[in-house]
Amino acid sequence: MKKNIHKKLRIALLTIWFSLAVFAVIWAIEPLWLQEISSQGKLVEATENKLKGDELLRQSNFKEALKAYSHALEILPEMQSSQIGKAISLSKLGKTDQALQIYNNLLRNDPDKPWEIYYNLVSIYESQLDKDKTISTLEKEIESSPEPFNSYVRLARVYFTSGEWQKALSNYRLAFDNKPDMKNDYLSTLKSDRVTYQMDSLVVKNIDSYLKTGFDQQVADKYYEESYEDQLMNNPALAMIYNDAGFCYAMLGDIESSIPFFRSAVKLQPENQEYQQNLAKAQHELTESK
Repeated sequence: MKKNIHKKLRIALLTIWFSLAVFAVIWAIEPLWLQEISSQGKLVEATENKLKGDELLRQSNFKEALKAYSHALEILPEMQSSQIGKAISLSKLGKTDQALQIYNNLLRNDPDKPWEIYYNLVSIYESQLDKDKTISTLEKEIESSPEPFNSYVRLARVYFTSGEWQKALSNYRLAFDNKPDMKNDYLSTLKSDRVTYQMDSLVVKNIDSYLKTGFDQQVADKYYEESYEDQLMNNPALAMIYNDAGFCYAMLGDIESSIPFFRSAVKLQPENQEYQQNLAKAQHELTESK
């Protein structure tokens, strides 16, 4: 049992959780309670259609993806991941009202992972340029999520694009506090899996033991920290976040504080001319002010 959990965590921890996703979140694993109430045959058939829908969604074939998810729900109406997939497909096809109805129905029924539904709702509100709903939904996502880094970044970007530098900077600071690293992702993965497997007392007991033990260097060595950190550093999103945070400091008149962030952005993406120019300008202004 512990070996299987370690294997799963190792795979999960080597995933870059804050990548800018092309599509919204779709649950890969159904809650155990759903597996228990469904016959094995129905669950297998519904899952096959759900996975077919996922692949079609990745191919931007939204019409056929909608058919696959709808078929899965005909077999197993309680399948939350297919409901989410159907809502995403509807949204991509311009049927936003139907998508919103599905998301709101899911939230009313106390879903296992509400933060994933909020994530998708935010995408709709962003496309509608509804700033107030985008902000309020992001705040709910942050409150419910075991790994709020990406949510803080999205909220910071809302304020950044509207020129609200202090609010943007505050959320970037919170994002950095929750920045993906071996420790944060290890613990957030455990917390997320605890929700997924909440009906399996043995799995929950094992997960709780890992949470109680916490994180140490031996765990880091076991999960190949060097490879993990290399992947994080190669992600262009992180460089953009450092650059934006530096820009916020600069716009607030704190040039000195902006320089370390611009420098980090350049270090991560030395070929990016915008980041180079921001760093050079900040260094020049700081020199001129002395």
